[in-house]
Amino acid sequence: MFTLTMHPASEGDCLQLTWGNTQSPHHAIIDLGRTKNYQALAPRLRGLPNVELLVISHIDADHIEGAVPMVKEASAPFIPADVWYNGYHHLEAAAKRRESKLRKLSPAQAEKLSNGILKFDWPWNRAFGASGIASVDTPLDAPLLLEGGLKITLLSPGDAELAALEPVWARELADANLRPFDPDDPKPDAPAGLHTLSTLNVASLAAQPFKPDRTAPNGSSIAFLAEYGDRVALLGADAFPNVIERSLRALGYSETNRLKIDLFKISHHGSQRNTSPSLLKMLDCTRFAISTDGSKHSHPDAQAIARILVNDTVRPKALYFNFEQPHAKTWQTQEIEQEFSCVCVFPSNKELGLAIEV
Repeated sequence: MFTLTMHPASEGDCLQLTWGNTQSPHHAIIDLGRTKNYQALAPRLRGLPNVELLVISHIDADHIEGAVPMVKEASAPFIPADVWYNGYHHLEAAAKRRESKLRKLSPAQAEKLSNGILKFDWPWNRAFGASGIASVDTPLDAPLLLEGGLKITLLSPGDAELAALEPVWARELADANLRPFDPDDPKPDAPAGLHTLSTLNVASLAAQPFKPDRTAPNGSSIAFLAEYGDRVALLGADAFPNVIERSLRALGYSETNRLKIDLFKISHHGSQRNTSPSLLKMLDCTRFAISTDGSKHSHPDAQAIARILVNDTVRPKALYFNFEQPHAKTWQTQEIEQEFSCVCVFPSNKELGLAIEV
């Protein structure tokens, strides 16, 4: 058993990896979406056994906001064996890699999730040794193995991406409502941007120049490979494609020695700035997962999906969506299925999200 569940998470991510035997499976929870998403999911998470890992990939509100009501609870809803999350002191240490005591966080640097991790006395980045920095540049004595046999290979971030977030940390906390003195009520939703395409010229969309994401919070995203048995999933968070490429090349992969993966949860909800043609050329993959309701940023971008389709026009492919929304439905056509051998998969129950067997 090895599944990825994309829970309903508005325009963000709330993912759950499950592996092992069906009687007593193990779990990793990656991000918690918006406040309302966590509140809807909380009854299913409360008391969940064998939570081997909780990952909060970065400080964008659509990934971290749901963690705020969680850590405000009187007691922890579940007990993770480790929490992967880079707070300000990790950014500072990544920038300096110094061997000295890290100073106490000032009010401008502290935030609600770090305070909650300390409140619950959860292990924090324990897998990354003495430095505690969840970074590909942290030396490890052994592979990252979770209880139950799940192997994880970190692909993002590196120290450079964490250091880039440090100077703008306070501003980004304010944008995400994460400072201790910010109200816990989430900021009002911006108007949804559901502008769909009337026609699809896949070749033209795919040929548009790739312009990479440059936002510091996305660059700090924790992205990784998860392997169980002979199955491999790549969970991209909002990571930069060039950072993932850099890590894959360091592992020996290239355009002529592609990494075979069984499922790619693509980065940044299908943003055209986070799925590059060069990354796709390094992957041997025919199944792609996209987590978004299409609000706020009109994801997935047509250019990103077009790049996936033209990268491999022959083999059967599947696009998995956790919302049956206009930007996803636009790809469910007979023409797309016939020309690119691609099918779209949507949840049968929109309240439960979509569970995918890796």
